Amino acid sequence: MRDQALQLLFQGRSVRDVAVQLGLPQQTVYRWHRTCISQSELMQARVRIEMLEGEVAACRHLIDLMKEVVPPKDVTR
Repeated sequence: MRDQALQLLFQGRSVRDVAVQLGLPQQTVYRWHRTCISQSELMQARVRIEMLEGEVAACRHLIDLMKEVVPPKDVTR
């Protein structure tokens, strides 16, 4: 029933309409919708984190390669 309610919401139906049609309390439909959105945002954040971690790893690899080729500057302080 939850999947059906979420599908109706994503089709543009109002929470009230979905609740009446499925015989559910409006608060239940609101909670399901809020939970679904939170999980979606969490999934997007995890994908973004994985992408950024990949970029950081690539940058670190390039830095290591550059350290092998370019000698350090002669620093005196």
